[in-house]
Amino acid sequence: MTALPVEAITGYLRATGWYPQPRMWTTLTVWTHDDGAEVLVPARDGMNDAELRVRELLQGVAAREGRAVADVALDIATPPADMISVHTHPPDAPSGWSSLSFAVENLTSLTNVVHATTRAVDQGAYIGSRGRLPKKVHDMVGRMQVGPARAGSCVLPVRVPVDDYARRVLVRLNTALDAVRMAVAQDDLAAFRHAVVAGASADLCDALSGFAGEQAAWPFGFSFRWAAGDAPGHTVPEMTFDAGAGARIRAGARFLRTTQDLGTVTVTGLVRTARIDRMVQVDTVWMRLLNLTWFDAAVTAQKEKHPVTVSGRLVSEGRRAELKVDRFDVIDCEG
Repeated sequence: MTALPVEAITGYLRATGWYPQPRMWTTLTVWTHDDGAEVLVPARDGMNDAELRVRELLQGVAAREGRAVADVALDIATPPADMISVHTHPPDAPSGWSSLSFAVENLTSLTNVVHATTRAVDQGAYIGSRGRLPKKVHDMVGRMQVGPARAGSCVLPVRVPVDDYARRVLVRLNTALDAVRMAVAQDDLAAFRHAVVAGASADLCDALSGFAGEQAAWPFGFSFRWAAGDAPGHTVPEMTFDAGAGARIRAGARFLRTTQDLGTVTVTGLVRTARIDRMVQVDTVWMRLLNLTWFDAAVTAQKEKHPVTVSGRLVSEGRRAELKVDRFDVIDCEG
């Protein structure tokens, strides 16, 4: 293994909570972590024993993070990237393997999941597909890197180079997946309306069911690992969907596509858009505020970045989800 540049190593260590100790030898510096872990870093590039020292360092960091040495080395050597891993459990297949047809289905499902999430980010909450995807979406998918499948039954890791748009998409996906998971846990398909508010859609649900196999019967799950030192708040690191969840998610997609009035929901978030025609977007959800007092409050909340809480019936307007508002409140940030 070629020794990694010292600057790249120390940059990664700083970003992940390590810090150098004042003591230093001629050829090594000592770095420690708050949990007591300790590694030795070559003092400069080009030293005779650099490869050995870097190998030992990688083993120490990997052991502390519970990851493979190769994964840590890749993170140090390449630009920052978020990681989403898809966990599937095809029966009668050795750990880390799946049939070719299921592997192709997984890649198709993952691409469709990303496409559905980008629509929610760009256009707001919706039910079904609406028009062509913009070039930036295809560019993002083109930059995503699929790694070798791993044991445990079959884990497909995908690296997503960090930029503002890709991060927004992955954070929204994390939120939407968690909302779908909570909807599955309820004995009521109408619970999927809350997943729509979170940025899910019938498109996303159909794509998710693909990870459960043709009969939507197999368990599956997702895990997220954010770029070193740059983790967003309020995200869920791992989500699992038990056997049978895929069928329920598929039924949820049918419910969303065929139901006009999805039921009552509450949306809390920032006002993203307030248009002159009184169409307002709160978090992902669009609504028309015919009440002038509410609209004026929404405009002010947007300017002052105050969160709001809105309640009403979520309805399907063509392919878009829209809230018919019966209550609008600005949250008092100083209260």
